[in-house]
Parts: sequence; C-alpha cells; structure tokens
Amino acid sequence: MSDRSQRGGSGRRRGLPAPRSESLGAEELREHVRRSIEQASGRPRPAEVVVTGTLSHAEVETHPLVLTEDGGVIWELVLPPGWSVDAAPGARVTVRGDPVEEASTTQVGPRLCVRSLSSAD
Repeated sequence: MSDRSQRGGSGRRRGLPAPRSESLGAEELREHVRRSIEQASGRPRPAEVVVTGTLSHAEVETHPLVLTEDGGVIWELVLPPGWSVDAAPGARVTVRGDPVEEASTTQVGPRLCVRSLSSAD
C-alpha cells in the first residue's frame, strides 16, 4: 500500500474535517480554512477581546477608524471585507474582535479585527 493511500489522499494528510459545502457561505468557508491552517500549524487562535470606548478617525495619513478606551489605549479597528460603520465620531461603542499580529503602517496602536460592533449603552 502506498504512503498516500494510507493517509487518505493528499487533501486529508492532517486529518482535518472537510466543511459541509452546502451549509457554508464564502465567509464561513474562509473562516473554516483559516481555523484549519491554524490547527495544522499548531498556532493557537488569539483570544477574543472586548473593548468599550469612543470611535474616531486617527489623525494620520490614511485616517483609520480607531477606538479609544477610557484608560487611553487606542485600538486601530480592522473591519471585515464589505463592512462599514454607520456611527458618528465620538459615539460610544463596544467592539468584540481578535487581536491582529501583523504590524500596521499607521502605527496608531494595537489592531483589532472586528467581529461585532454595537452601541455602548
């Protein structure tokens, strides 16, 4: 028996479950692939962060959307593709997201990939 047949073929080397394609949209499929790659590489997924603060645009060249916590920490918000934020600067919001490890050209502060954004009542 060949080494390939013992592993179940080239696409199943790592024993990762295949997603059910009929139930996944494009975003869900991308998330599944990302999680599978992290699992295979042994890298843990960063812990979710929940931050409440004030929205604004940083006073740097690209004017990224930022969230300033009451303690003064400024988070650069990274929105998923196709997202936009319908909130005026100065709005108080709560953001749930994942820390982004890659450096930013703006160097405003730590970056947060947004999962959800809601009004902070």
